[in-house]
Amino acid sequence: MSNININLQRIAYLLVILSLTTYIIIIGKSLIVPIAFSALFSFLLLPICRKIETRAPYRPGAIILSMIAALLPILTAIGVFSYQLTTVLQDMPSITGQLKKGISHIFSLAERYLDLDSTSLEEWLRTNLTSMLDAPLQLLGDSLTSSTAVLAGLVLTLLFTFFALLYRTSFKNFALTQVPKTVREEATHILEQVQHVAQEYLYGLLLVIVILGCLNSLGLWLIGISFPLFWGFLGAFLAIIPYIGTTLGGIFPFLYALATTSTFWQPAAVVLLYSTVQALEGNIITPKVVGSSVSINPLAAILSLFAGGLIWGVSGLILALPLVAILKVLMDHITPLQPFSELLGSDLYRKSDIFFEKYDKEEYRFINYFSDRRRRNL
Repeated sequence: MSNININLQRIAYLLVILSLTTYIIIIGKSLIVPIAFSALFSFLLLPICRKIETRAPYRPGAIILSMIAALLPILTAIGVFSYQLTTVLQDMPSITGQLKKGISHIFSLAERYLDLDSTSLEEWLRTNLTSMLDAPLQLLGDSLTSSTAVLAGLVLTLLFTFFALLYRTSFKNFALTQVPKTVREEATHILEQVQHVAQEYLYGLLLVIVILGCLNSLGLWLIGISFPLFWGFLGAFLAIIPYIGTTLGGIFPFLYALATTSTFWQPAAVVLLYSTVQALEGNIITPKVVGSSVSINPLAAILSLFAGGLIWGVSGLILALPLVAILKVLMDHITPLQPFSELLGSDLYRKSDIFFEKYDKEEYRFINYFSDRRRRNL
C-alpha cells in the first residue's frame, strides 16, 4: 500500500480531532446544550417570526413577539402542571406507605395460591422493595433540586434563541462564503434541508405530545385515577425521550393507582392503557404525524440515545434523534459518507442490496479519504 505514512498521519489527525471534539462536547455541556436547544427552537420559531416580520419589519420586535406567542401556552401548562405536582408530592409519604401495603398483599396472595415461601418473600420485600418503590415516586421531587441549573439553562437557551434569529441571515451568509462558489447552491440546499428536518420533527413532536396527553388523560379519567391530566401529560412529555419515555411515563400512574385505589383492575387497566397508547404511538401516531423527518432505524436510534444519555444525560436523550437526523442530512451530501447515511436509514433491511448496486465504487470507499487519490466531492 503506497503512501502508507501519509495515510497513517491522516488517520492520526482524524482520531485527534474526534477525541478533542468529544472532550469539548463533554466538558462544555453547560454551554453547548443550551446552544443546541436554541438552534432547534430557532427553527421552530422561524416561520412565526417571518410572518410577523411581513407586517412589522423590525426584526428584534418580531422575534420577541414570536417568543412570547410560543412561551405563553408553555408557561400556562407549566403552571398547571406544577400546581398538581405539588399536590402529588405532598401526598407522597402516604402514597408510598399504601403502595408497600398493596405489594405486601400481592405477595400474600402469591404465597397462598402459588405455594411460595413467605419467609423468602418477606425478606426480599424488606431488603429490596422499599428502595425500588421510593426511587420512582421520588424522582419527580428530586428533579426540583436542580431547579437553579434548569432555570439558568432555560435563560441561556432563550437568549441564544433570540440572537440566533436576530443574526440568522449573517450566520447563513457566513456559512455559504466558507464553501466554493461551485457548490454554493448545493450548500444552500443542505441548509434548507436541515431547517426542514428540524421544523418537521419539532412540529410533529408537539402534535404527538398533545395527542398522547389527551389519550392518556381520557383513559385515566375513565379508569378513575386522580389527577388524570397531570399523569396523562406527564407521560406525553416524557415521550420526548424515544423508547424510554413512554414506558417511564406509564410507571408513575401505575404505582399511583396501585397505592390509591382499592381494586386490582384499575392498576391493570393503567398498564393496558399505556401499552395500547404506546403501540399506537410507535406504529401509527408518530409515523403519520412526524413522517419521515427522522428516518432513523431502531438500532441507530438506540445507539444514539445511549451515546446522548452518556454524554449529556437527559438533555442528550432529548437531542439525540434530531441531531442524528441532521447529521444524516449532511452525510447524504458527502460522497464517502453516503453509505454510512444508508446505514442509519429506517428502511435498512429492505435496501440491503443498495450497497452493491450503488456504493460499490471507489469514490464511496471511506478509506480513500486517507489517500492522495481521494475525490473531493461535496
